[in-house]
Amino acid sequence: MKPTSRTSRLCEVMDLMLDSVGDPLALESLAASASYSSFHFDRIFRELTGFSAVEYQRKRRLRRAAHLLRHEPDVPVGRIAQDCGFPSNAAFAKAFKQQFAMSAKSWRDGGWRSYMDQQVGRESDVSFFVAEPGNLDVILAPYSAPAPGTVAAQISVRVLPALSLRYQRFFGQSGAALSIACNSFIQDRETTDGAPAATPYYGVFDEDPGFTGEREYCYDFGVAGIDVADPNLGLRTLPAGDYATLPFHGEWPRFRSMYEDWLEHQALWRLDSTRPHIQMVQRDPTGQWQGWLALPVKKR
Repeated sequence: MKPTSRTSRLCEVMDLMLDSVGDPLALESLAASASYSSFHFDRIFRELTGFSAVEYQRKRRLRRAAHLLRHEPDVPVGRIAQDCGFPSNAAFAKAFKQQFAMSAKSWRDGGWRSYMDQQVGRESDVSFFVAEPGNLDVILAPYSAPAPGTVAAQISVRVLPALSLRYQRFFGQSGAALSIACNSFIQDRETTDGAPAATPYYGVFDEDPGFTGEREYCYDFGVAGIDVADPNLGLRTLPAGDYATLPFHGEWPRFRSMYEDWLEHQALWRLDSTRPHIQMVQRDPTGQWQGWLALPVKKR
């Protein structure tokens, strides 16, 4: 879907919803911020995302809770339920089991891994690629875990600066479809905006990609440092902070390998759920893709 002024306004509202995931959903205020009545806002929101605003926020709250249960083992379940906007532990327990087919305790005890493998599948492992449309074999290949320690040996934690990004948002796309869409965005920047071949592009995912099914994917892909002609592209700032970064060149590593080979063995660092996953990609002088994956982290 090409960006329009309507989608741009709704993207801003969705960002507000993400920032206030633990607060009551004020549908009228959200609609007013996008200059719509509540009725028209909910209808247009459903057209764009496939969900009503209420259902979309409920699913986002549950995914945030699932994320915290996995990565914040010392935080009580009741506190996570409260922070994610549920009025009671009982309401959270019921909603969580409906969404993930297991209790929050079972999820925390390792059930998240079977859910990720069985329900989400390999599509979510490859959604950050921008391979050429004629060379999609790498995207269609099943996930193969790296030899222990090989990915961890390449990861370094560094401070990334804040970055202003002009972006297009994609809903309900992953795998090859999303890869082709991102490639089309790059071609538009090169042909319309005169972006040099070595321009860096950034893929941004605000949630844990392993827990998000294809229909619920919300992925931003954008560019920084060039003048962009399309006024309907969104504008967001990628937050500064500590990120565990994995460089790549001529291959497409997966965030999953960073989780399994590095993060799960860390005594010093844990994932920071308040900042996004980021991928930077750019062409080298020979036209091959290179860049890095970045996991937001904080000290334990």
